[in-house]
Amino acid sequence: LYRRALAGREKALGAEHPDTLMSVNNLAPLLHDRNRLEEAEPLFRRALASCEKALGADHPDTMRAVNNLASLLDAQGRLEEASRSTAERWRATRRRWART
Repeated sequence: LYRRALAGREKALGAEHPDTLMSVNNLAPLLHDRNRLEEAEPLFRRALASCEKALGADHPDTMRAVNNLASLLDAQGRLEEASRSTAERWRATRRRWART
């Protein structure tokens, strides 16, 4: 049903619409939780790219997307890549807090 919702929203609203991205964000963690990591990865990457484009690198939702991708990469045993993603998240957090 999640895939069906995503396909319907992509067709009706477009790939970058917030409701479409909500469907991406619903499906990716479900696939991750079911250990369907190869299917989840492109969705997590899509969510991250969309958040960066729409919200900027320092936005909390973007940082959450970075964390989600890092968690997936860790589960795949891609620790170096996961570590880079996590480091990126912390740099963005520090930049954000330095401005407040």
